[in-house]
Amino acid sequence: MFLPLAASLPPPTQPTEITEVISPSQADLLGTTVTPDLSSTTPIRAEVAPRRLGEANAETPVVRDQPLEVTADRQEFDLMRRLFNAIGNVFLRFKEAELTADRIQTDIEAQILVAEGNVTITRGDQVLQGDRLEYNLKLDRGALTNARGVVNTARVDPDLRLTASPDPPSMGTLPGFDAQEAEPQAEVTETFDRLRFEADRLEFDGRRWFATNLRITNDPFSPPELEARAQEATAEPLNADETLLRVRRGRVVFDQRVALPIVLRRFVVGRPYEILPFEFGYDERDRGGVFLAYRYRAINTPNTQITFLPSIYLERIVNSDFDIFDAKSYGAAIELGHRFTRQTRVRGYGFLNTLNPNDWPSSSRAGVDLFHNIDARNVLTVSAIYRPRVFNRSLGEQEITSSFGGTFSGTGIPLTQGLALNYLLGGQYITAASDDPSLPPKPSLGRLQAGVTLNWVMPIWRGTPLPPTRTQGLRYSPRPVQPFLEFYSQLGGAVSYYTHGRTQPALTVGAGFRGQVGHFSRNWFDYTSFDVGFTQTLSEPSSPFLFDRISDFSVLNIGFLQQIYGPVRVGTQLQINVDTGRAFDTNIIVEYSRRTYGVMFRYNLDRQLAAIVLRISGFNWRGNADPFSGPGLGTATDGVIRSN
Repeated sequence: MFLPLAASLPPPTQPTEITEVISPSQADLLGTTVTPDLSSTTPIRAEVAPRRLGEANAETPVVRDQPLEVTADRQEFDLMRRLFNAIGNVFLRFKEAELTADRIQTDIEAQILVAEGNVTITRGDQVLQGDRLEYNLKLDRGALTNARGVVNTARVDPDLRLTASPDPPSMGTLPGFDAQEAEPQAEVTETFDRLRFEADRLEFDGRRWFATNLRITNDPFSPPELEARAQEATAEPLNADETLLRVRRGRVVFDQRVALPIVLRRFVVGRPYEILPFEFGYDERDRGGVFLAYRYRAINTPNTQITFLPSIYLERIVNSDFDIFDAKSYGAAIELGHRFTRQTRVRGYGFLNTLNPNDWPSSSRAGVDLFHNIDARNVLTVSAIYRPRVFNRSLGEQEITSSFGGTFSGTGIPLTQGLALNYLLGGQYITAASDDPSLPPKPSLGRLQAGVTLNWVMPIWRGTPLPPTRTQGLRYSPRPVQPFLEFYSQLGGAVSYYTHGRTQPALTVGAGFRGQVGHFSRNWFDYTSFDVGFTQTLSEPSSPFLFDRISDFSVLNIGFLQQIYGPVRVGTQLQINVDTGRAFDTNIIVEYSRRTYGVMFRYNLDRQLAAIVLRISGFNWRGNADPFSGPGLGTATDGVIRSN
């Protein structure tokens, strides 16, 4: 596919000049027919039919005779050299292609067209702009110098399908990335849904294109904060939604100074990719501290993805006196997913904490989930899990030995303005740790569970965001920050029944305020977000298991994020048991935020997990994986597990 750019066709402003009018007999010699309009304000319209060249070579396809429709201020015909020139506001249509330029010269015998000056070529949704175009009408092949354009990804659906649309008029003729350009008007964009590109030379035929010195940026301003560059790039469509992209010497450049190599050389545009092929994080429980994991996509099709993650536990190597041959210093994981239909998909994972087979029964983790979406908000899930980790508030992180069952749930179902419903019905057969003296240390019991929650949000105040310009609304964030204050409340209930006869009911009431002030535009303290709420749970800690037992009844939730200077923000998020004064689930957050990219460090004191997450706006790159969102992790709140 080609990358789209707006094509503007300025009306002619000069009187029409006719340098030569061809008679019907002359037109027959040329293989042309001319129908000039002699009005002083209307451009000449001509139809030029490519001549038959006789029988073609078997390796050289010849296009069928089809007229070229030409509109221009001025047209010239060279009878001797069989050349046709169109000058001034030239518009040409041939087959499914449209071309505009300042000047077009056509060699009728060789069927070669050369366009110069403000060249824009459009073929369906494929639109390009450049300085000079050389195009072979017979072979349907061409080359464009100083190519440039814009991709609009505003209509990317959940499958990351790219749909092209024209460039907004305010972006003009797309000056070079390094040029200082005027700030666009406020209506340009509020999200990074447009990717600009440039290439020294772009060669293309009916299906493929080849670019030299390709540069793509998600920044609407120049010079850009971020660019993806490649010395050479080749693209070939695989189907209507996906294009295979091969790159040579690719890299991502930040602020024109710092560059990270793009290790992968083959991409499929329309499928998600991690920005970096490796994951750097901290996991004290499973990986012994600091670790490095490499992500290898073995299979990545529209319906199937399989990823391998070999890992090195750097802190374990240091603590073992740099014994690099210790099998406990390495691990591996696999993630897989397959979509059977648009409504049904399966997800699975497996994790080996060490490469020592003797440790696998006690240290490995695995799980598989089958999802069937009834509609956008209701889903049926069947799960089989081995040794998942569940964080149960002040009881800390617990482990389920095994669990098999299913749930039927709905989230965010709107009832009235600001009021939404969540519900869950489920049943599992569970083996997990228990401190009940009447049961074994790890009993196996069935559990039936039902829960419903009503969430209500009432806006109190909405501020006005700054215009989306480089120095105002989009200085440090990918979209203008809108100050707000709102009140939220929650009313919920859940009940769990266990097959040994015990029941754990719970009724929860909560309320709080959240909002943000400032616009994140000035250098100092121009952004503060906060969330303060309180929940009260009426229940008894009657679960036989530790992972879902309710033990925190009066909980204060506190969170804030504060700009310190420029793009740097710091914050924390935690919960406090009011009855005991104990804080739990405490997160420390440090963020470096720019409009096109960002880096966030997050550390959880209780879970002993840390992650460094890189964000790039606008591309179909998801960023490196976040250990907090691993499929083997979950959180239990009032007895109900919420999977990550």
